[in-house]
Amino acid sequence: MPSPALDQLSNAGLVSAILLYGFAMLAYALDFLYSRRKFESPATAAQAREKRPAAVLVGAGSGTADAGLAADEADRNFGADPADASAQLADLSAPPGGSGSDVVGLTKWPQGAWLRTAFVLTCLGLVVHIATITTRGLAEQRVPWGNMYEFLSAITCAAVLILTLASIKFRAYYMGLFVLLPVVVTLGIDEAVIYTPEGAVAPALNSYWIAIHVTGMIIAIGMYIFGAVTTVLYLLADRHERRVAAGQESGLAGIMAQLPGAAKLDQLAYRAILFAFPAWTFAVIAGAIWADHAWGRYWGWDPKETWSFITWLVYAAFLHARATAGWRGRRAAYVQLLGFACLMFNLVGVNLWISGLHSYANM
Repeated sequence: MPSPALDQLSNAGLVSAILLYGFAMLAYALDFLYSRRKFESPATAAQAREKRPAAVLVGAGSGTADAGLAADEADRNFGADPADASAQLADLSAPPGGSGSDVVGLTKWPQGAWLRTAFVLTCLGLVVHIATITTRGLAEQRVPWGNMYEFLSAITCAAVLILTLASIKFRAYYMGLFVLLPVVVTLGIDEAVIYTPEGAVAPALNSYWIAIHVTGMIIAIGMYIFGAVTTVLYLLADRHERRVAAGQESGLAGIMAQLPGAAKLDQLAYRAILFAFPAWTFAVIAGAIWADHAWGRYWGWDPKETWSFITWLVYAAFLHARATAGWRGRRAAYVQLLGFACLMFNLVGVNLWISGLHSYANM
């Protein structure tokens, strides 16, 4: 039996999660302003190496040429902050396939008071967000993603979870501000405009397949969101590096100094899509099986089915182009963002503006 009290508790929890994410964004922004951490673009690092005496390169570390090259490689990939030199050299000396080969940021754990505060607030917000979703499910006694309000809450939760894991695994703490911004905006709209009281779902959704098909979609979309945000940063970093290499002024110099090079951002975005695409493929297949159970056919070219397939095709083209045609850089990034645009239309446009068997926005 539905519980209005638990629903109100869930609603209050979502507001609390939004506030925690908002404070985390503020702390990430303050870290950008006051952090001494610096990354170097390849062009800037090359200019610095040209000015650096050869003796410095050869004499760094143990005094051998190999040590000098290692120090140079650390500067090129991770920045030239002397305080981080030992950590950078340790990362470079890690065996292939270990944690050192996966390094994208500077340190394993967040450094600096603002960054640590931001990450702790992000984790607290994630815990509250998960508790909110769980409470909503208990209030309705079903899987809590049967309408657009619940689905948006779930995919933003997945995006923050991916951010947290990427921060720990790939040291991508610098992504916090940029991922939380769309999350907070989406949750604000979800709470203020789309909120739907607890209640029964449409008959077609009253199936165990909702826990299989929609869960796959949620995981995939969370990773797609992270990949899209990283790709936008990659395009900005690439433009910045091109301007610096051409000797031109860049208005993004302050922000780019706090981010790794374009190549690292591109690699991080690509990894997100590599994980997201199989999850999306599984979800589409599970949806077809569910459609056969619910409507007696696997595929009927319903608008939601059609745009899910279009989204799958675009992301498949992106992965195929990178693997076989050697597409790198901006061209591949634009294809990925096209896939994300198809995904967003499928999520918002189909639910709100197009009638079909999958129109479950309940707005």
